[in-house]
Amino acid sequence: MKSLVTIFYVLLLSAGLNAQDVKQQVVSSAGGYDISSDNSMSLSWTLGELVISTAEAAGGDLILTQGFQQSKLLVTGINLNPEHEIDVILFPNPAKDILNIRFSEPLNGETMIFLSGPDGRLIDTEIIKPGVLVKEINMQKYPAGNYFIRMKNGDKHNVYKIIKL
Repeated sequence: MKSLVTIFYVLLLSAGLNAQDVKQQVVSSAGGYDISSDNSMSLSWTLGELVISTAEAAGGDLILTQGFQQSKLLVTGINLNPEHEIDVILFPNPAKDILNIRFSEPLNGETMIFLSGPDGRLIDTEIIKPGVLVKEINMQKYPAGNYFIRMKNGDKHNVYKIIKL
C-alpha cells in the first residue's frame, strides 16, 4: 500500500511539472504562414503587429516591413486638435502648495478653470480675466492625490492631470 501511494505522488508531481510548460503563441485576429517551394524562405504575418523597421527597394515596388509577433508593448494614439487647445504650461507638477498656470499669450475673454477630483467631482471653479499671463492656484487646502484641471476659453479647452503632494 505504501508503494502505491508513493507511485501516485510521483505521477501527480510529474503531471504538475508538465502542466507548467508555457509555449509561445501569437494572439491576433488574422494571420498566416507560408514556406517557399524550395524551402529557402518563410513568411509569417499577423494583423495588428508593431512595425519595427521598413526597407524599400529603389524603384519602390518591393517593401519589406519587419516587426514583432506577440509584442508586449501597447501603443495608443491620441488625436489632438491643436486649434481647440489653449497653449499653456502648468508647473510644478507634482505640486505641494502653489500650482502655476502660464499662458503663452493673453487670451481673449474670460477663461474658466474647473478643478475636479479623481472621481470627476467638481471641487473648485475659478475665472481668469482677459490679458492674464500667469495664474496661481492655491493647492494647500486640498489633500494629497490626483486632480484634473479643465480650462475653457470660448471654443478652446484643455484637461490636465495634476498630482498634489
